[in-house]
Amino acid sequence: MHRNGQSQLRVLLSGSAAAQLGSSLANEPTLRMVQPIADGNGGRLSSPVDVALHVVHSSSDELGDDIGKVRALSQAPLILAAYGEPNGIVETGLQVGAADVLVLPQPVETVLFALRKAAVATAPETAAAKVVTVFSPKGGAGKTVLATNIAVAAQQAGLRTLLMDLDLQFGDAALTLAVPPRATIADLAGSSGDIDVEKLKAFVCTDPRSSLTLLPAPKRPEEAQIVGQAELGAALNAARASYSAVVVDTGPLFDAAMLAALDRTDTLLLVCNPEVTSLKNVRIGLETIERLGFPQERVSIVANRIGAAGAVTRAEIEDALEREIAFELPDDAAVPEAVNRATPAMISDPGSRFARAVSAVAKSVFAGLPSETASAPKSARRSLLGGRR
Repeated sequence: MHRNGQSQLRVLLSGSAAAQLGSSLANEPTLRMVQPIADGNGGRLSSPVDVALHVVHSSSDELGDDIGKVRALSQAPLILAAYGEPNGIVETGLQVGAADVLVLPQPVETVLFALRKAAVATAPETAAAKVVTVFSPKGGAGKTVLATNIAVAAQQAGLRTLLMDLDLQFGDAALTLAVPPRATIADLAGSSGDIDVEKLKAFVCTDPRSSLTLLPAPKRPEEAQIVGQAELGAALNAARASYSAVVVDTGPLFDAAMLAALDRTDTLLLVCNPEVTSLKNVRIGLETIERLGFPQERVSIVANRIGAAGAVTRAEIEDALEREIAFELPDDAAVPEAVNRATPAMISDPGSRFARAVSAVAKSVFAGLPSETASAPKSARRSLLGGRR
């Protein structure tokens, strides 16, 4: 709705002193006051609101309960305002996550500025980050090594990068980076209030060597149950809105975390090792991903440890999966050395064959450049898992 050429801000006005401030704002054409409608169950709003403005004569013991009632009506950004002595209202505002605190009286222009600032600061942001999820349905395929190294490569390339460890029971990203987690995704999920950009930033930690940001997995397997589908979705949405690149490490299962990540994934890196058991699981994984409706053109096969002694060849891998390999990662002694030193190869040995290969992957998936991997010849070779191409 517009009036006098300006967009109206919808304001929920509440509190014991609401009428006093409301009389000052009543004739402001850029505001529309939305009043609760009594329904015998705490009330409801006639329309969504952009800002909630709770006004009291002074802070009181009941303020927390009153704010709880406001929050039950709307999760819009909250401004607390008090006439006279503030009596701790600033501290209360911090505790309840208020966008601003005003000590009244103030000029109408000051109140209007505070309302507009709160609405703009917490308005939904356009999802800007590209989300790359690293997955393998077979444990030990090297997905965490790839996820940590590709995240470091993205950060080194100048992208503000978040690595999210969604292997909720046995995630090792923090260990692989040697970053002591001061908080985990379980702590984030168990915190009060909605998960948004600012809350996410309060629970992440940073690798001092690469400046990579990490949201670690829970410290103990039983803490995985704290992280529900809603919390996973909110955390992923906040990550997309606040970083340039998001790398998601996953467990080897199609669990809630994997499905939540898949819903928001731009590129899925499906990692396999050059061995028959890994290929069998990856083939089943590809079929499952297709049944879930994930676009096949966004799935890239990553063949890890190519060239290892006794390994199957690239051609045999493509036969088994009936898919072309998008990226190859060489079998490189620099990798186990880096893992045992808890330092990604991108940092400890950037000139290694593995690090150069990871750089090529990162350059492709984050910049949209074509893969540097050459296509394998397509011949009617016999598949390791049955059938022919």
